[in-house]
Amino acid sequence: MENEEKPVMSESKSKTKLNFSQDALLLAVSIIVASLIVAAAMILPGKVMLKSGNALPSAGDAANPSAAAPTDTKAVTSLDDDPVLGDKKKAKVAIVEFSDYECPFCKKFHDETFDQLVKEYVDTGKAVISFRDFPLSFHDPMATDEAALAECVGKEKGDKAYFAFGKGLYAQTQANGKGLPAGKLDELIKSTGANVASVTACSKTDAVKQEIAKDMADGQAAGVSGTPSFVIGTLSSDGTVTGERVVGALPLSGFKDVIEKYLK
Repeated sequence: MENEEKPVMSESKSKTKLNFSQDALLLAVSIIVASLIVAAAMILPGKVMLKSGNALPSAGDAANPSAAAPTDTKAVTSLDDDPVLGDKKKAKVAIVEFSDYECPFCKKFHDETFDQLVKEYVDTGKAVISFRDFPLSFHDPMATDEAALAECVGKEKGDKAYFAFGKGLYAQTQANGKGLPAGKLDELIKSTGANVASVTACSKTDAVKQEIAKDMADGQAAGVSGTPSFVIGTLSSDGTVTGERVVGALPLSGFKDVIEKYLK
């Protein structure tokens, strides 16, 4: 009986099988890599856009602040009866800030740029800075509560105390609606010389709530949709500020060109 001959795969068939396996592997790897790229593209843009905008959108705006921002930056607003740093009778320019004490970008502006603006333009008599409330709904109730407390500190102890209280809020807040650590708000009120009980009671009144609502309405009328936003322009004797809107936690250089333009 003849020995049964076992089939032997030819060299050409072996190469075909090897090539097929390599192609299948490459295809699988390509699919995985492509899936990862698509997933990253879906996740990352929103974060990058939010950071690059330097301004949080208000409720109802798109995730990218620039996408919903009006293209016309001309704006008119007023100092109203809000706190002011500087000499209104002497200054030619006003910087009106619409801001939220729980906004991380507002915190960045106050941590890094605010004092420089005061030193260069307010202390020299060239400009005044006014703060107007624009608490965003997704930072409430803390953002509005802090705005109300600041208003009442100002009513009790004056504009300098108002700005000192605001400076403390920005320095200590955990931001994004988290507020200050327990007990720190009372300490901050006391540090301004104001009375904690009277300031707290004042902050719950309808008059203060209406003041905050008016600030927000005036901000929206000036085209403000996110924080921090500024109206910078010529200051009239009646408190009207006619100029343009600047948005974001910009460095000093980002404000200088606009301010200098209205100083001419």
